Amino acid sequence: MNRHSVKCAALAVFLACASLSARADDVPLPPAKQSGDVSYTSGGIPDEQLPAVKQARASYPLVIELFQKNGQKNQYTSDVQVRLTNAKGEVVLDDKSEGPFFLVKPAPGTYKVEATFNGKTLEQRGVAVGATGSKRVVFVFPAS
Repeated sequence: MNRHSVKCAALAVFLACASLSARADDVPLPPAKQSGDVSYTSGGIPDEQLPAVKQARASYPLVIELFQKNGQKNQYTSDVQVRLTNAKGEVVLDDKSEGPFFLVKPAPGTYKVEATFNGKTLEQRGVAVGATGSKRVVFVFPAS
């Protein structure tokens, strides 16, 4: 091997190791939970979990994002009570978020989504969840 080839090989090894160490720091999402027929997970904290959230979003038909006002900006929040009610008025999911992202696999249909944080409840009615694609619902709570 000539000098240039050795340098290139060393750089390739360095970059491969750096890539592996970055992936080693990624934190997976918590295991999915069940509420009747609804599968869901929540996460995004610590920030190292965000790549797992971004990857999982595509496989969940309902993605709920949770923020709180902080001055002029919105910041991620967690410990939000999330409730999903179907068109018949049945609560199909009621649990607390473990992060700012709440990923849900409900049956296709129309839902009311409620989120409660610091005594304030926000809701969106008529959230249509299809058999394909992903519906995004965003809640921004007032500053405390």
